[in-house]
Amino acid sequence: MLASLAAEIARESGTAPTVFEQDFVAEDGPQRITEAALSALGHLDILLNNAGGSRPMAIDAPEAQWVEGMTLNFDRHRQLTQGLLPDFLSRKTGSIVGISGNLEPEGVNAAMVAKAGLVVWSKGLSERLGPHGITVNCIQPGLIDTAQIRRLYPGGARRTFAEREIALRDFGDPEDVGNAVAFLVSPRARYITGIVLTVDGGMRRYSF
Repeated sequence: MLASLAAEIARESGTAPTVFEQDFVAEDGPQRITEAALSALGHLDILLNNAGGSRPMAIDAPEAQWVEGMTLNFDRHRQLTQGLLPDFLSRKTGSIVGISGNLEPEGVNAAMVAKAGLVVWSKGLSERLGPHGITVNCIQPGLIDTAQIRRLYPGGARRTFAEREIALRDFGDPEDVGNAVAFLVSPRARYITGIVLTVDGGMRRYSF
C-alpha cells in the first residue's frame, strides 16, 4: 500500500517521497522514526501526528487496555515530537499539527481521554515554542468517509445520520482534513498557533 501511494505521489508531484516503515507503538518506535527521518531528509519543516484508534472499554477495564490506548493515542506522539524538537529549535521554524478525535464521549474510551491530553499538551507546547517561530495546532475531524466509518454507517445510515446531524448534510472526504493540514502548515497560517480547528461540516453545535 505504501509503495502504491508513493508511486501516486511521484506521478502527481514529480517528486518521489521518502518512505520508511516502523512500529509506532514499539518502545523505541519514536526514536527510530526520528533517526530515519533526519537521516533521509536532513531536517523537518512539518510534523503531523496522526496515528490513533478508538478504544472503547468497560468502566473497570484492566490496566493493560489503558496503557495500550494511551500509548497509541498520546504517549508516542509526545515522544516523537520531543525527539524532533532539537531540529525544529535549531532552525527556529516549523509547524507541528496533531490530529485529535471526538472530544464529546458517550462512554469510557481511552482514545478520547488521550486525544484530550493531546489537545491540552499541544496548547501548552505552542506557548513554549511560539517565541522560537514554531507553530503547534490540532485538527479535530468529524465523520470522514473512510473504511472504518463506512462500516459504522453502512448504506442509507450515512444519509440518515448526515441529514439529521450535519449542517452540510454529508460526511467529509479525507481531502478535507488534508486541506486543513496544508493550510495550518503554510505561510498563510503563520499567525495561528495553539488552536483546535474543527473539520466536521457543522456537526458539532457548541458555541465555543
